[in-house]
Amino acid sequence: MKRIVLISIYFGKFPSNFGIWLKSAGKNESIDFLLYSDCDTGEYAFPENVKLIKASFEDIKERIQSKFDFNIVLDNPYKLCDYKPVYGYVFADDIGGYDYWGHIDIDAVLGDIRSFIPEREYEKLYQTGHLTIYKNTEENNRRFMLDGALKYKDVFTTPRICVFDEAGGMQEKFELLGIPTYISRDYADITKRAARLTLSTVFLETSNKAVKNYPYQIFYYDNGKVKRDYFIGDKLYTDEFNYIHFSSRKPEDYTDGAESFYITDCGFYKKDGETTKEIIDRYNPLRPELDRQVAKRWARDDKRKRIKNALTRIKSKL
Repeated sequence: MKRIVLISIYFGKFPSNFGIWLKSAGKNESIDFLLYSDCDTGEYAFPENVKLIKASFEDIKERIQSKFDFNIVLDNPYKLCDYKPVYGYVFADDIGGYDYWGHIDIDAVLGDIRSFIPEREYEKLYQTGHLTIYKNTEENNRRFMLDGALKYKDVFTTPRICVFDEAGGMQEKFELLGIPTYISRDYADITKRAARLTLSTVFLETSNKAVKNYPYQIFYYDNGKVKRDYFIGDKLYTDEFNYIHFSSRKPEDYTDGAESFYITDCGFYKKDGETTKEIIDRYNPLRPELDRQVAKRWARDDKRKRIKNALTRIKSKL
């Protein structure tokens, strides 16, 4: 069995879902996790496969800087998303002995990740910031330096977020190099642009797995697996994902330790028995007017970000 380690870096205070994330990581017993953080961990019990490495933001910045002979720009933790592809290079001493390493976010609930990994060996699996996995070789861990797509020195010398870790960055670089990658959409990425939990259409143009939403659908965790129940007419169907990612939401834990629970926009709730339409109406109802309001808010936010990035590019050229 190939050894896999997934890396996450988080500073400040752990989000409200962190206990749930820990539980779901612990269920992935054949995968190890390295968590670099300065957060208070007093209330949490860490599973054996999750290793906490105490580190401040400055510690991580210095460690990354030590690997480059030019001054990097890393003014805040959010900019770390552009540095995720270099974790295999920067943390090489911490991941020796693993066949694969990856970066993973903690605003998620993890399902059975290994069961979705293909038998064929790839140099790179997936193309998102919330989970991408790389073959752990010296050559592969330095491919971020190669020409093609975004240039790493440009990315690491601007305060602008370049999304180097995703489709327009590392994925495009691997494609231009002619290196086969696995980009099947095995995950449930929840859109920010709706109130109810709805699958995002981001990366549909490059994914070989379609995304479909249903009027009656609900996501849940069930003893180590992430699933979705949905109705077509009066018939109940179920599908499974390797994890569910819900960025920008802060669900609270109301499970009381249950191993099976619904995942909703506001919290995790114990699941008892089979899903019904009445349960979906309670936990993930159709709210078209509220969805429109949320979509408009995100459209305004996106516009502000585009303007800010444009100003940053102009200033960098002055």
